[in-house]
Amino acid sequence: MNPIGRYERMVSRRPKICIVILIVATLFLSFFAAQMEMDSGENDFQPDTETARANQRISEQYGDQHSQITVITVADNVLSRQTLLRQLELEQQIRATGSVDSIITNTSDAPAGVSSPARLIAQAQFIARAAQSIPHDSGSMPSPSSTDGMTQQTALIHHARSLSPGDMQTILAGKNLSVRVPGMQPISLEFNPYEPGMISDFVTDAAVSRALPLDTILPFLLSNDYDSRSQTAGKSLMSISIQSDTGNGSLQAEKTVQRLAGDLETSATELRVLGDALVDEKVSEASGRNIALLMPIAFGFVIVVLALMYRSLTDTLLNLLSLVMAILWVYGLGVLLELNLGNPMMTTVPVLVIGLGIDYGIHYTSRYREELRNGKTVNSAVTRAGATVGLAILLTTITTVVGFLSNLASNIAAIRDFGILCSLGIGSAFILMLTFFPAAKTLIDRRRQKKDRELVTPENRDGKKRLSLGKKLWNKIGDPETFCPGHDKCPNNGLGLGAIAARTPVKVLVVLLLLTSVSVYGATQLEARYDFRDFLPEGLTVAGTFTMLVEDFNFSEETVYILVEGDVTQPAVFRKIQPVQTAAMNSSYAVDARAPQSPSQLALSMATRGLPTYNQSFADIWTANVDRDSNGEIDADITAANVTAVYNALMEYNREDASRVLNRDNDGYAGLLIRIPVDTENEGNVAGTRADMKTAAEPFKTTDVERVVVTGGPIVSYETFRSINEGQVQTLLITFLIALAILTMLYYYLKKGLLLGAVTIIPLVFVISWTFGTMYFLQIPLNPVTVTIAAITVGLGIDYSIHLTQRFLEDAQAMSKPECALCTAASHTGSALFGSATTTIVGFAILSFAIIPPLAQFGQVSAISILFAFLAAVFVLPTFLLLWYRARHD
Repeated sequence: MNPIGRYERMVSRRPKICIVILIVATLFLSFFAAQMEMDSGENDFQPDTETARANQRISEQYGDQHSQITVITVADNVLSRQTLLRQLELEQQIRATGSVDSIITNTSDAPAGVSSPARLIAQAQFIARAAQSIPHDSGSMPSPSSTDGMTQQTALIHHARSLSPGDMQTILAGKNLSVRVPGMQPISLEFNPYEPGMISDFVTDAAVSRALPLDTILPFLLSNDYDSRSQTAGKSLMSISIQSDTGNGSLQAEKTVQRLAGDLETSATELRVLGDALVDEKVSEASGRNIALLMPIAFGFVIVVLALMYRSLTDTLLNLLSLVMAILWVYGLGVLLELNLGNPMMTTVPVLVIGLGIDYGIHYTSRYREELRNGKTVNSAVTRAGATVGLAILLTTITTVVGFLSNLASNIAAIRDFGILCSLGIGSAFILMLTFFPAAKTLIDRRRQKKDRELVTPENRDGKKRLSLGKKLWNKIGDPETFCPGHDKCPNNGLGLGAIAARTPVKVLVVLLLLTSVSVYGATQLEARYDFRDFLPEGLTVAGTFTMLVEDFNFSEETVYILVEGDVTQPAVFRKIQPVQTAAMNSSYAVDARAPQSPSQLALSMATRGLPTYNQSFADIWTANVDRDSNGEIDADITAANVTAVYNALMEYNREDASRVLNRDNDGYAGLLIRIPVDTENEGNVAGTRADMKTAAEPFKTTDVERVVVTGGPIVSYETFRSINEGQVQTLLITFLIALAILTMLYYYLKKGLLLGAVTIIPLVFVISWTFGTMYFLQIPLNPVTVTIAAITVGLGIDYSIHLTQRFLEDAQAMSKPECALCTAASHTGSALFGSATTTIVGFAILSFAIIPPLAQFGQVSAISILFAFLAAVFVLPTFLLLWYRARHD
């Protein structure tokens, strides 16, 4: 007797002990399962590569702990005075809300922490009016940070950056504004009411163009329908920069802005708010709703199927209870192992456990009942069921677990965690279905036996054969009398048609090749795609807003980083910063409308008189250390001490921006960062961007630094795309080879033949090609969820082949003709396979109702692949089994 048979014998002898142990284990794991948190984000799908790790270090070490709240304004013309005033009113209310205002952070792109068309246009109108009021050649005035002074006009232009929302409302409304600048007498400026036609005048105004490149920046804040001649646009952006390392503060701030925007909406103006925390929350909420939606559907269907198959309330409830316990186990174990249970992929696990766990119950119950009908006692039937179908269930569990664990080869954490959790679920279902179910069944049936109650309904109680549609078809295709003598022992339910087809293997192979050639074409055209937007729930406002942001605007927030780690105070490194930055900005993918950021760029902006960020104290340090002859070029004889002095001055006079490009530790400066704004639209452009940036960064590699890495959001997403593409091939090969090795060793050990393992798994080759071909024709892409389908197809699809092979080997020993053994195996086991395949297919198909698109696609593809695996096992595998049998016995 094999180990599973011995284990089942132990379970039948000590059912109470087994049940108590499992209940205690379930209570223990339920405690941890209750602590599960639904927390998701785009980082879940980042690959474990040097590029992604460098991107994470940048977030942690370079003061990049800020995120954007984006407000999209929708109106007939967002450049109208009324709409711009509404934008400024929203900004004013945001500033008046302490919980939000306290975490607004200034950046080089948005010195006030907020950027919007209203702010830009109001500043431009102020600068134009100031230039008219005070001629450029007027006398100098003292400045708080200057000893030699600056012109009054320059001082007023600088003041434009610090205008309050109320001041800007005054300007656009065409009222008088009293301006107080330190070192100047108060002046009063009179403004004309703003009209959209003024924008063209601002663009051509010399003073405005020197201080504010309105014609370059404004189009990036307006939708694609912007018409510069009529100065009209249907949508615009307001961007608010906030700290993102404030615990739950970011989410609360985004919700506050969303509430304030909602209060200001009118029938003519719509204000949509979008933020990282809001998006993450909506995805997490959708994941939770996904479970709440899918679980009742899955359980409802299982109840119906089991009730129809078993016609026994007891067996149905025991199977359901086992499934509930398995789900509690898997989530409890997931919490204990500290897996990320919040990413959207994890919501599929309960459905997988239900769909696969019920397979075990159906196969076990069917064989247990068959043994009872053959006259076995309860204990003997449990033992015999374990020794026969239990061994097949063990094999299918191993291969399925291998299929999911092959995802450990992926360098994407979410996919690895998904593989682990699914493996835990399948293992839990195996233990419970082969322990709890038979133990409970033993106790119940023993009690029934003592009461002389019938344990199982005999087949054909009325003594008449029911002529099924399958039998009618069988009798038309082949003569059962000549095909299988004594065919009454072979229930002709149509599932044995594969055994008939096996007699003409050439025809079967021709049909297979024709079908497979078409699917292979589609599979070769299938492309991988990764976009976190795909995980946004359909039908929700946040998803529509995100789509609007991407599709309706040219504005790009993408940034590529050139990270240099090591001793960056070396003069050779310092001299190369500006040339590298210039080379990077020469890339066709760089965005000129947004300024690059680097230590040298920041230093030059603070040392150049007339620029808004000019600081006289820093300029003195710059000149004294690296530009002593004031010719605008770095001196040839600078030392590390000179460079350190410049870095220290940057930190002293502009810590906010300096910490974004310099990494200071206890020993000095351990790294620097060059931020290059880019605009990419597809994977090809990202590849070109990365190549350009790597070429630009080459000079750093000639210096004595530890590491030079080109990274950033677009590049990490590109690596995710490549990981998906490469990972599906890798996991498929791993799953296929390990499953093949397991089956080959087992059948060789059982002396069934060295090639039987390959024969059992070969239908899966066709199934995989059919599945990927179908994905192409249904326009379902490979993404972080569907990429797992290859390994799942092997891991789950092999189950059906294993069950049929095992039953064929068993029946072939008792029958003289292999064709008859195939008929019997396909008819008996095929019925259980049909039931289990139906529950699994529908279980996956239920995922089609998921509100997260990739999960719905995963459910569709999984259902299709299981259907193909079932059809291949029942109608294709018999041909290969018969060929193998004849070759072995001839």
